[in-house]
Amino acid sequence: MNPKTVVYESSDDEEYSNGWDDFKMQVEALDHSQSPTQPLAEVLGEKLSISQETTPRATKVDTRSRSRLSHDDEEMREIDEVAQRLIESDSDSGSAPSTEQSSLFSSRTTSISSVESTGLKRVPNWSPPPSPAVKRKVSSCAPVVNLPQVGKNQKPSSSKLSAELNIVHIAHCEKTQGVLDRHKLAWGTIFELARGVTRGMWTFQDMTEHRLQKLEGSNAQSAWKVATVMADKVPSATGAPSELWLEYDREQLAIVENKGRGLGTMGQWEGKDHWYGGKIQQAAHVVKAGSSFKFELEKPEIRRSHRFARFLGSRRILQVRVPDNLTYDKVGSALREFVISSKFVLCGRVFVPFHAKEGSMYLFETNENADRKTNLGDGDSHRLALYQFIKWHNPLSLNWQQPISKWSTRWALGLSTSVPTIEFPPENIFFISDQHAADWGKGKPPAEKIMTDGCGYISGAALTAIMRVMKYSSRPTAVQGRIAGAKGMWVLHPDPAHQIADGQPSIWIRDSQNKINLGSLHEVDSAHRIFDLLAPSRVTGPSRLSSQTLVNLAHGRVPLSVLKDLMADGLHEEVRQLTEWSGPDSMLMVWRAVEQAGRVVTSRLRRRIAGQARALGLGQLRPTEEPAAGIDDGDDVAVSPSLGNSVNRGRNPYSGEPLTLHESVLELLQAGFHPLKLDRLFYKLEYVVTQVLDDYIEKFHIPVKESLEAYIIPDPYGVLEEGQIHFRSSELITDPESGTQMDTVTGPVLVWRNPTRLPSDVQKVTAVSHPKLANYFDVIVFPVKGERSLASYLGGGDYDGDTVTVVWSKRLVENFNTAPLCTAPAGLSDDFEREVEHVKDFDRRVLELPKKEARIALQKVLLLGLAETKVGLYSKFHDLAVYERGYASAAAIRLAYMFTTCLDASKTGLRVKAHIFEQDRKFCGNRKPYYMVALEQKTEDQAISKRKGSNPYILDALVDEGRRLRDDFLKQYSVLRSSSTKTADHDLTSPYLSASRRATQASHADFHILQDNLNAVKVHVQRAYGEWQAAVALQKKASEGRGSSDPKSQAIQKSVQHFARRPEVLFFSDEELKIIMASYAYNLSGAFGFSVAFAELCAIKARVQGAVLFADRFAEVMCIPNNILRALSQAQDDVDD
Repeated sequence: MNPKTVVYESSDDEEYSNGWDDFKMQVEALDHSQSPTQPLAEVLGEKLSISQETTPRATKVDTRSRSRLSHDDEEMREIDEVAQRLIESDSDSGSAPSTEQSSLFSSRTTSISSVESTGLKRVPNWSPPPSPAVKRKVSSCAPVVNLPQVGKNQKPSSSKLSAELNIVHIAHCEKTQGVLDRHKLAWGTIFELARGVTRGMWTFQDMTEHRLQKLEGSNAQSAWKVATVMADKVPSATGAPSELWLEYDREQLAIVENKGRGLGTMGQWEGKDHWYGGKIQQAAHVVKAGSSFKFELEKPEIRRSHRFARFLGSRRILQVRVPDNLTYDKVGSALREFVISSKFVLCGRVFVPFHAKEGSMYLFETNENADRKTNLGDGDSHRLALYQFIKWHNPLSLNWQQPISKWSTRWALGLSTSVPTIEFPPENIFFISDQHAADWGKGKPPAEKIMTDGCGYISGAALTAIMRVMKYSSRPTAVQGRIAGAKGMWVLHPDPAHQIADGQPSIWIRDSQNKINLGSLHEVDSAHRIFDLLAPSRVTGPSRLSSQTLVNLAHGRVPLSVLKDLMADGLHEEVRQLTEWSGPDSMLMVWRAVEQAGRVVTSRLRRRIAGQARALGLGQLRPTEEPAAGIDDGDDVAVSPSLGNSVNRGRNPYSGEPLTLHESVLELLQAGFHPLKLDRLFYKLEYVVTQVLDDYIEKFHIPVKESLEAYIIPDPYGVLEEGQIHFRSSELITDPESGTQMDTVTGPVLVWRNPTRLPSDVQKVTAVSHPKLANYFDVIVFPVKGERSLASYLGGGDYDGDTVTVVWSKRLVENFNTAPLCTAPAGLSDDFEREVEHVKDFDRRVLELPKKEARIALQKVLLLGLAETKVGLYSKFHDLAVYERGYASAAAIRLAYMFTTCLDASKTGLRVKAHIFEQDRKFCGNRKPYYMVALEQKTEDQAISKRKGSNPYILDALVDEGRRLRDDFLKQYSVLRSSSTKTADHDLTSPYLSASRRATQASHADFHILQDNLNAVKVHVQRAYGEWQAAVALQKKASEGRGSSDPKSQAIQKSVQHFARRPEVLFFSDEELKIIMASYAYNLSGAFGFSVAFAELCAIKARVQGAVLFADRFAEVMCIPNNILRALSQAQDDVDD
């Protein structure tokens, strides 16, 4: 993927010839026209097919036309010269630049330095109205200076791009582009064509007129046929578009309509209630290509939605995954240099990177074209330039005091997986101050002194409205979300007047929540006034311990015997449920245990509802145990890759077998198979048991029955004393020891949040029941009294969406001793290089740079998330220091703080000094703790670390104990095999044997065609069997990358596909043919039969057992409640007695 020069069309030649001075004149002219798009409308007249609504949205709260920012004369003079110079430099034809030194922050905008001066309301002190200099006008479309010129074919010469970023092709061909445009193909169709090019399935030269004619029409009409048409095959007459392509069409109609419908809150759209856009994820991944890199496109999926995708449209966003092996050392440096200096062209459309986090880059489509002309019918006139996108999301001029590294991380706010719920009137959005520790004086307090850090208030009317939109069964106490430039939690307002269910929704944003200053909320795009919901308050439990929590508890003097007993009790309970196979209802118990072990129903629901799981209160409260700072994309989980055009992405489309182990076991059980009568089920269940055991031993996920997990909030009334917490559940909690039920936890408890890397990260506090907090359900209330916030003790936590575990198990609580607070060691900051540049300093610096260097400087800032942070390495360094020197040793505490500082590096701009990192790496070397080596089960060439002292290390002891328990359980499981039957299942062999008898009888009556048909079936199945045997004999190889499979798996899949082809027969119906083929395959080999005809064999067995038929959509959400199992178990005990 070498850099290429491409001819662009972003305006006509006149704009280029006018030069910089004329550009400023065009900007100044914006305020003298009521509608900057009116001249364009006059030219097009009645031919203009898209909305050119000109009423500014900001003047009416309920106006939903898509607005694009235009500005006051003076502000545009001061701000846009730098922005235009940085980002739109290709529109300058090379004329002499202005000699005037313009800055984003000239004297005319000094009033912007205060939040109050921008028109934001504050409570109780109201600020004066904003000065005219900072008011912004909005219009329904992009400013005229950025509107593509319609009806002009001239294109600027490539020399005008000489100072621009490198142009890199994802998939583009100048000659073919004209053909694609002429056929007016839908974007989904074009994306699929481009995906085939990046995957080597075809070339642009293969896109002939004849083929492209067959792909004309909407996404739903054509996109699903691309692979078939490009292979010169006839699309299936019964084929139907998937929901993906229908969603592409809905979004496209909304883009062209240009009323902001994709933002949500506008009700029904194209057959979908409460529709909102941005749900389609267009993805690619980076691949090394010689000395450079290239992008390979992946199939689009309906997954998660975020604010940017809703505002721009899913088609305008491209997420590019970066494999870990391409982020380190010299390769990582080369990749970063490659992306910060490049624009990327995808079939004539130009994509520019704007953010990077968690191993992904995000690109958006700008208003530039490569070898194509603007297409109004496609919504091209509503695209933005990068500098417009920046002003819309995080305007530099209003956030000039931010460190540029923090300014860069604020892009993550618009990428959070969320669901749009309700729009707040701007007059009902209030800004309030935080509560600080009582001993704090004046000035900006440190985070630990902010007692309400990250948590504001929301009215009861707003919570009720959100409940109705999301169709919750009850109103949540708190919600996590995003609104305007703020993030965090919002809890029910303590004033009874604001708790009523009816009325206008209101929201109160604290200073600690407001990360971006957008100016007056009366005048911003309505996307900023919509509450983007991440998750409601809820409770999960019981919680599980982790390796770090176990180390902390052991350090707090919880006896090793107690922790061993917890592990043994948990293992015995889970394995018992999986291996008790006697009794008429035993398989129901096993089915439920397998479902819980694999979280099957939840996983299926997450596949069905894409990125809405957390917002609907499903799944985990937090995505991982050690989340990166600011990451909350728990719903962006990989779905099992689809095979072919399977409707259910979790199932092999040819054999019908689920792609996951646990789902496969469930379907065998519910078909009526028994593990002692079917080898395949016996061995699959053994894998499930092994995974449960390994999960305990390798991840130390030991459950604690007397525990729960929920979001934390600060005390809204200030009634809790220091060291007290309050928790009340909306559902009764049953105590596992006494059997009593309660809704409020009281007494001494332990609280922690992951990760627990310091001795003081677990605190013993007292849970109390306070009448003032009785209406605050399903949240853990922390006090606002004390020298510092309780959340800050727990690994530096706050209240912006942190979840905390509460444990009231006497075995743990009574034995635990809280450690004193561990503070950062003196001189820690000396280990880091400070690259803390503020926005205003960045502005001054880039003014002195040439155009291309200035643009690259901006791209570097936008993509700071690609920088190597060394978080993973310092996590390992800390683990080793804890093992060798002790949990509370100075070395361990220092490395814990090194880890957390690296975790926040993208926000703080701090980087570990090279010689410090080398010292730390040299100190750790290649040594590993014993428990790590034991879990890897590879002791050769492993340097095992040695511990000081005679006391056994908790994780060493638990690994040895866990391995002993594991071996015992697996031995007991293998004993079960002795009572199993070795004979074939008569129910499965019967259909073929019956057909064979009928064919023989017919032959005796001189009717041979039935036997001929059966022989044809046998030959077909035997051929597939031979291919399958050869495939399973192959050596398995490691996968080469995402989406790829090893040759063995490919060969097995090919044999399954060949089996699925039906032989030509006359005297068997399709249904009879499927049954006979499956039965004969099972007769040849049980393993082969289930590999190629899993679903049919299950259907045969179920029919014999008296099956009740279920459509897939019903079966996928079925589960067995625990109370049903208890009733069945009790009934069986009564019968036995």
